[in-house]
Amino acid sequence: MTEQTRRATRLLQIARLLEQYPQGLTVAEIAEKLEFSKRTIQRDINALESEIRTPIQVVGRRYKIDPDTTPLPPIRLNLQEARALLLAARLLARHSDEADPDTSNALHKLAEALPPGPVSREVSDTADAIGDRPVNAEQVRILRAITRCWASSTTVAIRYRSQRAQAELTTAFDPYLVEPAPFGAGTYVIGYSHKHREVRTFKLDRIVAASPSNERFVPRDIGEIKERLARSWGVVFDGEEDYDITVDFTPRVAQRVAETNWHASQTLTPLPDGSVRLQVRLPSLLEFIPWVRSWGPEAQVIAPDELRHEVAGSLREAAKRYTPADAGE
Repeated sequence: MTEQTRRATRLLQIARLLEQYPQGLTVAEIAEKLEFSKRTIQRDINALESEIRTPIQVVGRRYKIDPDTTPLPPIRLNLQEARALLLAARLLARHSDEADPDTSNALHKLAEALPPGPVSREVSDTADAIGDRPVNAEQVRILRAITRCWASSTTVAIRYRSQRAQAELTTAFDPYLVEPAPFGAGTYVIGYSHKHREVRTFKLDRIVAASPSNERFVPRDIGEIKERLARSWGVVFDGEEDYDITVDFTPRVAQRVAETNWHASQTLTPLPDGSVRLQVRLPSLLEFIPWVRSWGPEAQVIAPDELRHEVAGSLREAAKRYTPADAGE
């Protein structure tokens, strides 16, 4: 083996080693693991930066590869798999109300990897649509910081606008999951809040600052959180009790309701007049209320009484905003 080959092998070993240790390694630790001198390792790290343009960061005495710029392994997709990703991308485009350069770049790369044709053009157009949205640079920075901490199991200090307290609050936070809301353009991060000493859900749009720490954490109860999340209507899963919900839909929309699997717990029952009854069990009413209201007069809440009164009251208040002329009288 020539010296040039040995050197190239060392550079590849160092790069792979740094990818395995997102918290970084010192020159001495790299030298010990690869059984080379510290002088050789230091020289090779300099070569990785200057010759190969590897994005290496120096934090204290530790060297690490910038996780935002580390390429993931290539994947090979067939046409049907690409179609599946396209549909997911189209949903994402409808879900996003601001530009996300990372999503846009990822979709452009997918489009370039596909054979020329309608599918690749649609992927590229979707990437452009997401990239053309209004830009919120601070929100992009916060999302990237949260993502890095989520991927590396690192505690992050966040400052957020609390709707409940009507003030800005701070907490150390261990991010466990990043989850999009199925209704509305919202993305949430779920994890352990040190301030509240429990698992909490924060809307990313309400996080105004995120500063990664040097502390690592071990995620707890991820399986339980996912199970509880699957029982929710959206992303709220920490209600104090479960609700048995019954809603009747008129014959005019019965087929539309019946053709969709809205929730894992749902039961759909056809009624004699052509309407359909939807029954679900949820840990919270918060996200279900605006959904059932969106059906207007086509939906009638049967139970529970708490939900029935809430929806009826809000519809009565909405009706007061319209004049008799609006009603065709």
